[in-house]
Amino acid sequence: MSDARIPATHVGILETALLAMASTIRHKDGLISTNPVGFDWDGEFVRLSTLKSRVKYRNLVANPQITFCVVDPQMPTRYIEIRGVAELTDDPEGTLNKKMFRRMSGKEFDLDEPGAERVIIRIIPTQVSTPTLYGARLDRRAADIAKSGTPA
Repeated sequence: MSDARIPATHVGILETALLAMASTIRHKDGLISTNPVGFDWDGEFVRLSTLKSRVKYRNLVANPQITFCVVDPQMPTRYIEIRGVAELTDDPEGTLNKKMFRRMSGKEFDLDEPGAERVIIRIIPTQVSTPTLYGARLDRRAADIAKSGTPA
């Protein structure tokens, strides 16, 4: 396993954001495929849920490389990008998907049709990037506008 870890300064993003983008390598042509995804942070790994019938699953079976990117909901120039390898585990009860839906909506609901086959995608990081775009100058300007009510 890699020593790539989420810095403590950025864990809050994973605890508060609801959606992120995940990129896989398309199994048909080798091009990048990027999709919005709900996710779960278990304190150590980012986890996604998908159906075995989805292209994302077939992509990861063919090539387990995955990139995950999530933007800080409070400061949109701050984000986490995780590049890594997907570890796939069957989730026959759809437990993770139900947990993520409950987190997003506050309600209990099962989106899946009977017989749907779900898997958990655990992202094993090989590289983690946590930059702040434009040296946070835009975020300071937004804070100044919020305080004064007018652009400086």
